[in-house]
Parts: sequence; structure tokens; C-alpha cells
Amino acid sequence: MPSVVGTLGPMSDQTPPPEQPTPTPAEGAGFGAGQGATPPPPPPPADTAVDTAPPPAPAKRPRTGLIVGIVAALVVLAIVAALAVVLVVTKGEAKHSIAIPTSAGGMKRDTAKETELKTQLDAAEQQFKTQAKNVSYVKSGVFAQDDTKRGPQGALVFLGAKLDKNQSPTDFVTSFAKQATTNGFKVDNISAGDGGGKAVCASQATGQKVAICAWATRDSMGELVPTVPGYDSKQLSKILVAVRADVEKSE
Repeated sequence: MPSVVGTLGPMSDQTPPPEQPTPTPAEGAGFGAGQGATPPPPPPPADTAVDTAPPPAPAKRPRTGLIVGIVAALVVLAIVAALAVVLVVTKGEAKHSIAIPTSAGGMKRDTAKETELKTQLDAAEQQFKTQAKNVSYVKSGVFAQDDTKRGPQGALVFLGAKLDKNQSPTDFVTSFAKQATTNGFKVDNISAGDGGGKAVCASQATGQKVAICAWATRDSMGELVPTVPGYDSKQLSKILVAVRADVEKSE
């Protein structure tokens, strides 16, 4: 729930912007691992070679920057979906709040990784606030997933938002699915867990295998985005439900 990772609300008082194609990881969106490493320089011509030790290889581009790109790209799916949702008026339903605890879904919060990704996380939060004016606040956190039985090891980025006005969870999922399929992602409707609402995952099995899962209630949204490739919707959806139980509270 921005790629982390991400990567959060709908509006009835403004016209949604035209749909923008979401860059796929293959296009260099950025959060993926294994792409974009700086190649070594070419060897010198034979007639200029000297009998000295070769220079040290240049440092590889950090995986973090590439991973952040995928999260940033995938986060756009949730943002665009949120903008297209019709606001609704409801009474008598539970209100929700979003918090970032020291652990969620059985994973410890990784504050060191949050510091490392601070620029990207801040940008993702600001994008939500700027494009979806009915968002009261956005919070983000990074959690360390080190259980190989649950999926690839690596950090998971969570982005959650509290809405000022009520939205239709069904409309959110429908819009999310439309944006995802338009950009070549496979969409799966998933269980939102005991908290109710609707949930959905988008995944890409070809090329860089990536996934993003999100849920929405009438006044809250959350999404989970791995910072490493290899997840599918089935794996990530289970972790999303577990994380939601710890980051979303009923008021």
C-alpha cells in the first residue's frame, strides 16, 4: 500500500484528471531490484594499455533506488483509483484511524529503511494529499518481512490514508481494477479481512514479478507494496490482511 513496496480518496467536488498510463517496472519506474546497475567502463584500446592493476569497478546503483521506483509507480494505481470514487453519505458505521505501530502483521517496523526511503515515502504521501483533497492525513511505514514461508524476504512499504468524507469501497475497487488492467496488470479481488470494506490486488507475472494489494472502507484506505520482486497476489493478500489488523483502528 507509493514502486513500497507502496504505496491511498475519492472526491465529488472536483473533476478527476484524465487517466495517466502507469509506468511499468520494465519501463524503469524504479522500485524493482536487479535493474539499472551502472555498467563498468569499456576497456582502454590495446595500444594505450599500460601494465598497471585495473581500477576498481564503479559502485553499483543501490537496489533501494530501483525498488523505490516500483513502489512509486504502483502507488499511482491506488491514487488514480481513489480520485475516481464517488463520495457517499453514510450514518451509523464505524469510523477508522490509521497508525504505524512498532510491528504489524507479525513483522517489525524497519525505521532504518524508512530513513533510507524518506524522500520517496514523503513524495508518495504528498501525492495523495495533493491529488485527493478529501484525505485528512496519510501515514507510511516500512516493515521487515523475513519469513520465506510468507514470500520473498525484504521490506514491505505500507501507505494508509484517513478520509474526511465517505467513499464507496466498491467503486474504489472497480476503478483500481480498471487502472491496473489498462496498464497490463492482472487483478484479483481478495478478502478484506474482519474489518470489512473491499480489497484488491494487482500483479505482474512477466518480466519483473511485482504485486500491490489495497483495501478501502468508507473512510480509510491502505496499500502494501513489496520492495523486492517475486510476490504474487495470493502471498501478498494474506500479509495485507494481517497488517491491516494492526494499522487500522475502529473509533
